[in-house]
Amino acid sequence: MRIGLDLDNTLVCYERVFLLEAKRQGLLPELWSGSKQEIKQQITGQYNGEKLWQTLQGQVYGPCMEQAELFPGVARFLMRCKEREAQVFIVSHKTKFGHFDLTKTPLRKTAINWMTSKGFFNPAIFGLDEGSVFFFDTRREKVRHITSLELDAFVDDLEEVFLEEEFPDLTRILFNTKPKSQKYDAVSGSWIDIGNHLFGPLTDQECLAQAQTFCPETIESVKRLSGRGNSRVYQVVTQKNKQFFLKVYPDLHSDPRPRLQAEVRACDLVFPLMQSPKIVAFDKELNMGLFEWLEGVRPTEISLSNIDQAVEFIQKLKELHEGLGGDYPEASEACLSGRELLSQINRRFDLLRSVETAKLRHFLENELQPLWLQIQDSYLLRSSETSIDQNLALQEQTLSPSDFGFHNSKLGPDGRLRFFDFEYFGRDDPVKLIADFLWHPAMDLKHSHKNRWAFGMFNLFRAEKGLKSRFEATWPLYGVRWSLILLNVFCADGWSKRVNARRKSDSQALLIQDRQLKKAKNVCDFLVNSNMKCPYV
Repeated sequence: MRIGLDLDNTLVCYERVFLLEAKRQGLLPELWSGSKQEIKQQITGQYNGEKLWQTLQGQVYGPCMEQAELFPGVARFLMRCKEREAQVFIVSHKTKFGHFDLTKTPLRKTAINWMTSKGFFNPAIFGLDEGSVFFFDTRREKVRHITSLELDAFVDDLEEVFLEEEFPDLTRILFNTKPKSQKYDAVSGSWIDIGNHLFGPLTDQECLAQAQTFCPETIESVKRLSGRGNSRVYQVVTQKNKQFFLKVYPDLHSDPRPRLQAEVRACDLVFPLMQSPKIVAFDKELNMGLFEWLEGVRPTEISLSNIDQAVEFIQKLKELHEGLGGDYPEASEACLSGRELLSQINRRFDLLRSVETAKLRHFLENELQPLWLQIQDSYLLRSSETSIDQNLALQEQTLSPSDFGFHNSKLGPDGRLRFFDFEYFGRDDPVKLIADFLWHPAMDLKHSHKNRWAFGMFNLFRAEKGLKSRFEATWPLYGVRWSLILLNVFCADGWSKRVNARRKSDSQALLIQDRQLKKAKNVCDFLVNSNMKCPYV
């Protein structure tokens, strides 16, 4: 297969560079944030705005290009091209020098240097031929060269390229999320999707080849495991018969949360406790991490001793937090105020309301929404506006794995539990940690287990004033939140993550949606039958 790729704003992401340089030049306020398109609108709307914008472009594409990044998924796409022996050509509309660039930086040479620094021409990484990179002064020249290359497919972020009269008959893939025309065969803002469109789903052999670029030993084999979350997971065996745990994180286009970085940071912090895996190696561009293989089995018959070990682990995290003095990032979707908890729930409602599915809409409108309004009104009546808006004091927070439970643990031969899966790890309210463990649908805990957990946790945080009353007030809110989380499979992004992690096919969607809908209804029934009160306290 012969594949052509545009360069700027297709492979190269300048979003962060445009923002930093615009602020440095005083074109935007220091606290302003937004996309490249929004930056352009802000600047061109100013006096002499078009010239200001072109001057900014000259700096970004020239002297500042070294700060640019690969778009998420590009590294994985180029590695797939290499593994499948596809010929890759980069054809770019790029002049020799930028407009209004007083430094006279040679843009084409700068681009080649940037590609070299990213491993484009390194045989051990992407393995492209530098002679397969072409620059042209005009779009028309670019299109004519695309024709001469006799390509099978071309990827570009600009529809105008495909609209050129001389553009050849080949597979046109628009790297865009807001197309204006229909002059393309496929459109996506995700390089993972583009790779799947051209090559099909990622194979185990491709995964092996990608992992080998950062694995410290020669890999003999990879075996895909059944994932429970949103990431693909593999057992890696090396030629020296060592075993590792490989994690392929979800597409950053659909979920930009830096799960890999969060987990690497968390494992470095928690590993000395000897209750979590050690990070072996990782690759930020490939969005993959390699971890120590944990011996043992996932606990199925939960005992009170297991509950006690879980509480002990949280105690160690609490002590770590106290030692850090609060100098650690927040957990993903941390709930440090009542207002933030309400906002998260309402955002999830808004997302699900946009899904055109009759059975989901009926459940939301007739069961969950009325219950939520009742719970929300009761909560607001019980809490003062000040306490709802005010963030929990740093000393009252704790470190939390967020997705914590026995579903993310292994029971070792010594009878000790080791916990893993720290993609969402960070500072959070202990109340959220307590409630999430009790509500989590991945664990089938007995009433006595939940009693033991609640007792142990309230005892552990007994010095925190108001914690128990805050828990009682927010207990039904966290129930509604979990009901909404269970319905993620109705959203396109939620379903694609599940397909990625668990080998699910689209034909299974209806069955799984029905199952998750039933679980969400059970949460509502539980809240109503328990009169919105936690029965484990």
